[in-house]
Formats: sequence, C-alpha cells, structure tokens
Amino acid sequence: MAYFSKLMQKLLPVVIVLLAFALRISALDQIPAGLSHDEAYNGITAMQVLDGQRLIFFEINKGIEPLIIYLEALAFHFFGIGPVPLRLVNVVFGMLTVALVYPLTARLFNRRVALLAMAGLAVSFWAVFVSRLTLRAVLLPPLLLLTLYLFWRGLKPIINYQLSIINYQLPISNLLLLALSGLTAGIAMYTSLSSRFIPFIVITIFGYQLIRRQINKHHWLGLLLHLLIWAAVFTPLGNYFLENRESFTHRSNQVTTIPHALNGEFEPMMRNSLRTLGMFTFRGDTTDRYNLDGRPVFDWVNGLFFYLGLVLILWRTTRSPKVAGPAVLLLSATFFMLLPDFITDDSPHFLRTIGAMPMVYIFWAVGLDCVAQQIKKLQNNLSPDSRLTLTGSSPNLNEIEETHHASRITSSNLWLPASRIIHHSSLARQGFIILLLTLTTLHTGYDYFGRWAASPNARYIYGADIAEIAQHIKSIPSQDLTVISAEYYQDLDPFRFTLHFQGRPPFVIWFDGRQTLAFPPPESNLSPRYVFPISAPPADIWTNFLQRSPRESGQEYTLYRLPDPAPLRELQNTINDIGVNVNNDLILSGYQLLGDVESGGKFQILLSWQALRALPPGTDYTFLVRMRDSQGRLWVETDGNGYAPGDWQPGVQALQLLTLRLPEDLPPRAYHLTAEVVDRRSGQALLSVGGETVIPLEAVTTR
Repeated sequence: MAYFSKLMQKLLPVVIVLLAFALRISALDQIPAGLSHDEAYNGITAMQVLDGQRLIFFEINKGIEPLIIYLEALAFHFFGIGPVPLRLVNVVFGMLTVALVYPLTARLFNRRVALLAMAGLAVSFWAVFVSRLTLRAVLLPPLLLLTLYLFWRGLKPIINYQLSIINYQLPISNLLLLALSGLTAGIAMYTSLSSRFIPFIVITIFGYQLIRRQINKHHWLGLLLHLLIWAAVFTPLGNYFLENRESFTHRSNQVTTIPHALNGEFEPMMRNSLRTLGMFTFRGDTTDRYNLDGRPVFDWVNGLFFYLGLVLILWRTTRSPKVAGPAVLLLSATFFMLLPDFITDDSPHFLRTIGAMPMVYIFWAVGLDCVAQQIKKLQNNLSPDSRLTLTGSSPNLNEIEETHHASRITSSNLWLPASRIIHHSSLARQGFIILLLTLTTLHTGYDYFGRWAASPNARYIYGADIAEIAQHIKSIPSQDLTVISAEYYQDLDPFRFTLHFQGRPPFVIWFDGRQTLAFPPPESNLSPRYVFPISAPPADIWTNFLQRSPRESGQEYTLYRLPDPAPLRELQNTINDIGVNVNNDLILSGYQLLGDVESGGKFQILLSWQALRALPPGTDYTFLVRMRDSQGRLWVETDGNGYAPGDWQPGVQALQLLTLRLPEDLPPRAYHLTAEVVDRRSGQALLSVGGETVIPLEAVTTR
C-alpha cells in the first residue's frame, strides 16, 4: 500500500498534464469554429516566412513580435498549413505553462501547493481558452515562469539567513542559472507587449533582498550577468525599435491612459484598475474574443480560495526574509503582469493580463491548501484519538507510548488507530480537492465546449461562416466561378480562406455583397455561384438579380445563382444612362435613385459600371456621390466600393449601392447630385476622357 501511494504521488503530475492536454486538444479542428483576425494575420505572416521572409519584427496587423510567427512557420513546415497546426504552437505552450508552474511553486512553497497550482491551471477556463488560440501572448507565461524559477533558484542558495555565512561565495552553478534566466527573459521580449515589464519584476525581487540585507557583491555579479545576457538577446529587437520608434508604441498608444494621467486625469486609470481587480470574481473580459461574455476568472467558491491565498501571501511579507522572499516574488510578478491592464482601456482584458495567470493560480493553490490542512486538523481533533499529535508524517512511536502511558497501551496497539486517523484525514482532504477540481473541470467544459462554442458572437468573431464556406467548396468542388461576399473582402477573410485551404486556395472573386454585386463579362458565358456568409449578407436589392439555391446553402451562408435570362440586361433598360469613360479604367454606365428624398430620411443611388482593364495590385478607387444646393454648398456626401480594383478583370460588370443619409435640418429645395471616382491613395478624383472629374447626375427636390 505504501508503495502504491508513493507511485500515485509520482504519477499525479503526469495525470494532471494529460488532463490539461485533453482539454486543450479536444475538437481543436472545430472549436473555435474558425480563425480570428489576429490568428489569420499570424498564419499568413508565417506562410510568408516559409517563402523566405525573415524579419525581426512584423509590421502587419499593427505590429507582431516575431517569436510566435517563426514557431508557427516551423509548425507549418512539419505538419502542413492550416488552423490546427497553427494552434498546436499555443497548445504546446499552454501545456508548458501547466508543467512549469510546478517547479516554481514547489521551490517557493511545497509539493502540495505546486500540485494544486498545476491542477488549477490545467482545468482553468481562462488557461484552456487561451491555450487553444494562436496568439503571441500565450508564449509569455511559460517563459516568465522559467525566468522566475531560474532566477530564484540561482539566487536562493546564496541568500543565507544566518549572518555568520552571509559572505558565502557564489557557485558556478548559480552563475549558470542566473545566466539562463537572463536568456529566457531575453527570449520572452519577443512574445508580447507585457514582456517589457519582466526586467522590473527581476529588479524588484533583487531590490527586496537588498533591503532585507541579504545581498553581497556576489549577488551583484549574478544580477549583472543576468542583465547582460538579457540585453544581448533583446538587442536586435531593441535596435529595430530605436530605428522605428512608432512600431514600439503604436499598438500601446491606441489604448493607453497614461497621457490622461500625465494631464492630471486619473479617473480612466482608476476605473480600469478597478475593473481589472474585479475580473477575478465579479466581471471578466466582456468580449467573446477572449472570454465568455464577462465570465470572471473564478466562481465564488474558487474565488474565496484565491482571496484567502492572497491574504496569506500578503501576511508572509511581514515575516522573515526566508518566508517573505517567495511572497514578494509572487506579488511583484502579479502586479507587473496586471499593470498593462491598469494603464489601458477595455479592461479587464484576459490577453493583456495573461502573464499574471500562473501567479493567480498559485494564490488559489495556497488558499486551497490552507483549507485542506484545516480540514485535516479538524478531523484529527474530532477523532477519539485526538490526543495524538499528527503532522501529516508517520507518528513517532516513543511519543505515542509516553502520551498513553497511563492507559498502558503499547505502541504496537496505538499504531492502528493512529494510521486510521491519518488515512481518514487524508481521504477527506483528497475527496474535497478531487470534488472541487471535478466540478471546476465540468464547469470549464460546459462553458467552453458548450456555451462559448455555440455563441453567435463568438462564431462571428472567429469567422465560422468563412470556415463553413471553405469546407463546402472542398467537399463539393465545382468548375463554376466562385464569388464570395465578405465583410473584410480585401484581407482578413481571404486570409482565413487561404489557411483553410492549406495555403493553396482555388481562384475566388471577393467582394462586399452588402454594397456591391459583380457580374462576369457578358461574353464569358460563366455561371458563377455567389456565396453570402451571414457576416456579409446580400443587400436587399440584389435578390432581384440572383436566385437562391437552398440545396447548396448551409447554416452559416446562403448560395445564389444567376437566373436565366440575366436580369442585368433588364436593369440597363431602366437606369439613367451616363456612359462616361473614367481614366480608361472603367465606364460609369448609369445610375438609378431608390427611395424618397426627405429631410431626416435616407435614399440610395445605384451605380452601374464596367471595368475596362486589369489594374495594378493595391489600386484603391472609391465611388463618391455628393449632394449640393444651387449655391454649391455641400450638404451630404457618401462613398464606397465593395470590389477591390486590383481584382478587376476586363469586361466585368458591377453595381455599387450608396446610401445618403439626409440631415434633419435639410431645407426643402432642389439639390444637384454628382458622382466622382476617387483614388484613395492620392485623394484625387480621376479624369474622364472628356477632362472632367465631376460627373453630373440629376437634380432632386427634398420634402
């Protein structure tokens, strides 16, 4: 039995890791249902790395630190391109977070607390959620844990708590550990914005030991070595930021509240700090991008263990350096990893605070362990043999004999009831912990695989409709031209589509069907299939030109075909003809007014046009319609183009729908409508072959 117990203790970490793996790998090809915009940009950038692009910082998507991109490129190289290989990187790093919290916690406290922290992270909704996403921030926690473990282990043996040996020389092994901690800290700088606070954590830990007079010249040597290696690793990225300072601050400047604080306005920072502190049990991240609609980190039962652990850790800071040191390490790491959320808007944000996640579960484990030990003491006190002093280890037989001398009970007679007390106490504690972890696991599974996976908002954020369209095209290949409407038709949705096709998508025409409808050249005899996902449904008027195909439609999209005869010919007979050649790029064929022109209301203009030639990639034209009074005063203008000019083919015909929203104070009089084709890059309107930029449409009278 003793051998079996020891074997189970050794297998516990393995069991926890396997449980963590199961929660992170299950249905990974289905949940999330697609790819978020960050994941899609990461995947496309990783494909570019495979094609030979080698950068120290990627400017795409407002800037991406490179470590995640190179790891994803490596995953693509070995496992192929696709969403699952993309996410395997973060599954691995999520597992590393679970594994690495054990050695750090065991060194700071004991094996019991370490196992609890490990188990808490394994079944945590927060940890499971982020481990299944391909995001750069998920790389930070394991690197931070490794940095802290190596730094503390390198520092701890030379922090002696007896003044007689305070000048103990620094062993070479400790220098190596401190050097390795500098290496991991430097690598962590290539993960996410929050990594920039790691040096502050290291300095705080060292500074506390200095204040408590536990530092000598050998410790300074170890710190210097740590910082030199950290700087050497960070230098390439640091040099890039020095040469491109906007890249260093661009993303953070969009959300930071520091400028308000510098102007004496502390309310935004205080508000965000309180929201961040409230994320543990009151209200978490409110978006379905990184959470389940405000779900806090803990339910209130687990939250009480977290708060108890936090109180106990704070109390430890008042004790001796040996006891207070681990507490300072935890508190400083937690503070600096929460700091990015304190000083930014949209708090709480589960991705910005992800560096604090392991520390949060160490607090929780400390609190849970304290309650478990109290259960043990309570059982011992309630037992008939409560006079026995049990400490969790085997009782001392000599002490038992002395305690029960009056009853003339021998040590051999007492061993059986004492062992029963230990056994029952252990079972009660283990049963309590197992029940708690089981309920937490079920709660996590239900919230993630059930509620969140089925959330319409989550499915929209992760492009479930594009994923389903890709699956349909894979399963039912067709020679017909595929035309897909998309909310982000120029980049994000084509990126998603490409990744779902392992980097080799079929030819597809992309457009925004909410405002534009494109037709193949009349002489092509093509019969395209128009696919409208729920994120970019067709404008109501397009149903006059298309015929729905229920048999080919799915849950997340609707497929349409062109009816016969083509309705575009009928439209051309009813619209107001213009026939203006613009820059030899397109012909603005005609227009039609839709709706009443009333103050405070809205009406639409339908423009018909045809491409004359293929345009260079990156060309960006928009159709601009303005409404002026007889004195030339501009009252309303609107523009739009849902079909990227870089994708135009000669002879393609298209309709552009523009909506003009009229102000409430618009006087009832006659107004003139004009149209222009504007190059967004230069801001200039294109010339027609007649030398004009403004194309007159007609006069309208408002009511």
